[in-house]
Amino acid sequence: MRRLTWFEWVAVAVAGPFLLFPSVRPVLTAAALVLLASVWLARWALRGEPWPLTPFNGALLLFALMIPVGIWASAMPEETLPKATGLILGLAVFRAVGLTVRGRRTVGLATAAFCLLGVAITAAGALSVNWSAKVAALGVVTERVPRLIEGLPSMPAGGVNPNQLAGTLALYVPLAAALAWWARRRGLWETVATVAFLALVGGVLVLTQSRSGWMGGAAGLMALAAMAALTSRSRWTRAVGIGLPTVALAGVVGTVAVVGPQAAGEALYGRAGAEGVESVVGSISLAGRVEIWSRALYAIQDFAFTGCGLGTFREVVHILYPLFLISPGTDIAHAHNMFLQTAVDLGLPGLVAYVALLLVGLAGCWKVAAEGGGLRRAAALGLAAGMVGFHVYGLADAVALGAKPGVAFWFALALIASLEEKDTDGPGGLG
Repeated sequence: MRRLTWFEWVAVAVAGPFLLFPSVRPVLTAAALVLLASVWLARWALRGEPWPLTPFNGALLLFALMIPVGIWASAMPEETLPKATGLILGLAVFRAVGLTVRGRRTVGLATAAFCLLGVAITAAGALSVNWSAKVAALGVVTERVPRLIEGLPSMPAGGVNPNQLAGTLALYVPLAAALAWWARRRGLWETVATVAFLALVGGVLVLTQSRSGWMGGAAGLMALAAMAALTSRSRWTRAVGIGLPTVALAGVVGTVAVVGPQAAGEALYGRAGAEGVESVVGSISLAGRVEIWSRALYAIQDFAFTGCGLGTFREVVHILYPLFLISPGTDIAHAHNMFLQTAVDLGLPGLVAYVALLLVGLAGCWKVAAEGGGLRRAAALGLAAGMVGFHVYGLADAVALGAKPGVAFWFALALIASLEEKDTDGPGGLG
């Protein structure tokens, strides 16, 4: 059993680089897929265990069935291949974590491994990102950060998009905050490590100058505080958990009502045609995003059950649904909305499966946070709030399915599934 488990991780480690960059060595990419399939079939044959038992399996089955449909629907294999292999790698990580993480000790190790993955993504992103120039004070800092990673396969010529990095960090910031709060009672080293992790992911998120990322991070922290209060055993603390998001939501709605939805949106994403918008706010204004969303809806209407092909929206939008506010030469990598992008990639069945994964995950985290304590409670609250932050970011941007940082999403889902075993950490944690 131990050898089989090690083989799972060895296979993921060996296959990972070739699935992240499938076009560099196509033959080795094919060999990596064969390796993963062989290990999976071997475990099924020897242990009668084709897949780990998790609460996600029903939704995951529908999602997995839609991946070959999205590949079949694609007319652009060069765009589909990296997204397909990225999704396979994400599912392989989910499977390896689901088969490995059992009990209190392994949950702690898996949480540490997830945080180390976040450190790696943050460091690699910070050293390869094409920093924005939206806030002058932050620009003074970012211009001093050296770009040490260049020329990777499929990397844009100007560097990694800061919005993509910000989306991944929005997933991590609430977890880092939850772990820092938990660690304050554990000891000096745990406190230093978790606070340093929070400072790293939070600091780089601020430096990305991504409005969507900032909103996702703020929403995630608000969700963390609210869920920690709502799952507390104290009646007054639960009342605060109800009041906190209510007041915050009322403040947002009131502000938008006073200044107007269009003015509020333009304050965040700029006004179409305004001079200097590209350098000050970003290359796609609010009006540009609305236009992209409308084209995504057209594509969903035309390809409701199959999607228009995994990863092909960037080409399909210019061929079938031309844009008026954005020039034809602009690379529209995704639909700038996570849910629309999922439906464009895998059709409405894929979107239903994706939403089901999120609902199951949030429900599982709520159950663990309400019943447990210690690290499991902190991790459950942090992961649930991270999912909230990631998808608030995803309302106006997206880390598309199969994107390289998307591995963190699948690791997080598997970690959530592992938390639902009986809590043995003892009292403590948030609240």
